[in-house]
Amino acid sequence: MVRRPPGPAHPGPRVRGTDRPPGLGVIDPGRVRAKLRLLRRYRARLARLAALPRETYVAEHDFEGRYAVQAAAQACLYLANHVIASEGWPPAADFRDSFSRLEEQAVIDAELAERMRALAGQRNLLVHLYGEVDDALVHAFLQDGLADLDRFARAVAALMDEPPSQ
Repeated sequence: MVRRPPGPAHPGPRVRGTDRPPGLGVIDPGRVRAKLRLLRRYRARLARLAALPRETYVAEHDFEGRYAVQAAAQACLYLANHVIASEGWPPAADFRDSFSRLEEQAVIDAELAERMRALAGQRNLLVHLYGEVDDALVHAFLQDGLADLDRFARAVAALMDEPPSQ
């Protein structure tokens, strides 16, 4: 993602150690880097699970996949809410709304925001067990969702003018 120039909708992120008006939040690069590293670990685990045939995944790795999706989603939500709070934007009403806030501020585009809201919904299903979990659908997410995690990580890293570490 190309870093957007400061403008009326978004004056630019505040990074710890920079000049900023008193009382405003600040993006903590150390916390962000730590969560990005964690997200990268979960993403690597998800990639290994995605490579499995669906039948093998469902029969032998379903709980591992559920947890890895949940944990990756939680890392993304933490990052989204850290940016929202640091920037002083209105708090999100719920987890899905966290990604809407980032979309409103042009941190992520509409397509990625929609896909991240779907990830937040998947996380809620896995955490709260609203119904029977369809592990074939979780496996399908693994096939499609890895690129979304990568795009989200790049967007957050761009706020610090740093590439995400490999």
